[in-house]
Amino acid sequence: MRAALRSLAVMLAVAVAPAGAQPVPCDECTRGDALIDLYSLIDVRAVAPALAEVVLSDPLTSEEYATLVDLRRRTPALARIGALSDADVALVAAALCHTNQGACLTNTTRALRCIADRCTVALPDDARVDVVAWPENCNRYVSRKRSQRLGLGFDWGTGYQRSKYPNDGYAWSLGIEARLRIAGRIGAVARVDRSSGRDEAIDTDGNGTDNVSTGLVTRFSALAGPSFFLDFVPFEDLVRSVRLDLLGGYLATRSQADEAGPAAGADLAFQLSIVRLGLRVVQGFGGASDATMVLAHLGFLIGSGPEFDESSDCGGKTAERSSRIALSLAVPLGGYGVTGKLGFLATGLGFEAYYHVLSRFDLAARADLMLYPGDERDRVIHQALLFGVRFDHTKGKRGRSTRTGFFSTLMIGQTHAAALEDSTAGTGPIADLSLAWGGFSDEGAGYFRLHARFGLHENTDYRAIFLSSGLELRLDPRKWRN
Repeated sequence: MRAALRSLAVMLAVAVAPAGAQPVPCDECTRGDALIDLYSLIDVRAVAPALAEVVLSDPLTSEEYATLVDLRRRTPALARIGALSDADVALVAAALCHTNQGACLTNTTRALRCIADRCTVALPDDARVDVVAWPENCNRYVSRKRSQRLGLGFDWGTGYQRSKYPNDGYAWSLGIEARLRIAGRIGAVARVDRSSGRDEAIDTDGNGTDNVSTGLVTRFSALAGPSFFLDFVPFEDLVRSVRLDLLGGYLATRSQADEAGPAAGADLAFQLSIVRLGLRVVQGFGGASDATMVLAHLGFLIGSGPEFDESSDCGGKTAERSSRIALSLAVPLGGYGVTGKLGFLATGLGFEAYYHVLSRFDLAARADLMLYPGDERDRVIHQALLFGVRFDHTKGKRGRSTRTGFFSTLMIGQTHAAALEDSTAGTGPIADLSLAWGGFSDEGAGYFRLHARFGLHENTDYRAIFLSSGLELRLDPRKWRN
């Protein structure tokens, strides 16, 4: 009797199990399977659970649309859904869900129709913002070009020099360089430079002019060392990069005796395409321990650029590079020193760096050199280093990728005056206020700028008003979008 009952229980279990484990067969499912085979959609079955779980708004939000776009990118077969009619899409959904009714069918059908771009998407309020919310580390400006491993360039520089021989502190230089990209961000550089500067102005008869010649301070240096890419970002068809060179070698003062010896330095430069600008510092040792040079330089370099993936989709090597830094070349166009000790401002050269903190607020740094040629007296050269803040008054204009407007800066720092004699319009702390107008975008800016600069302590007679123009390049446009 017990054996008969066990046999009956086994027969009932076998009869009931298939009915509960298998889906209900349907005609739509069979026709959907045929479409999947016909259009080679077999890979879509792997993402069927994800399609069934998606609940989509009407219209789609940017986040929902981004999810579908990413799903389509990871499963290329989904692109063929666009070849199906809405009725056929419903059949494919039935095949994927193994049923012709229920939430799975509803969600999958809508997801497939939206993947085929047959759904309405809600546009962002800001027209500058992409519909798809791309990941933060996604760089869509990837270039398809590679640079040669070897590079050759030259540059012109101007700035400050120190020597044990009398000099006015001003220097200019010409140099050539050769570069080699070794691997990734690492390379090597070798360069030869010639720099020169005037002797110290000495007035023996009190007529305001230099009438004693102590000789120029002319130097040659041969330096080499490793080079590192700190940052690089593709910029449309070009590439922007920031590179640091660590230099070591030999420095000799050819115009004077006994000022030669080993030297070390560093060079930090920004490059856009073949144009390169930056700041170089070189210090001598041993017999050249009194030799120091700080030079802002502008030049050209062909080859030895950064190497990166040629793929244009997200996830390449360059997608991780990002920076809130912007660099600017500023050229004083002329002005006037509001004191008899300065007079007309002829020209100069300046470099600026900005760090983007908030939508309307940036940290700023500036280094510049300005020449007051004088009339019946010797010229005065002011070299300044300043730090401060910038307030951008254009960010409130929404809906435009480019715009015109104003920004203002407040900076304080130190100026060094190379002059015939010390004066109350010379070396000391200074402040600089400016107002600029120009065109701005996420990529950069171009502007004209009015400055008011004045001394703060022993140089209170240093008061100058001048006009300058500037060209600003922002290393990563994504960080400057607000």
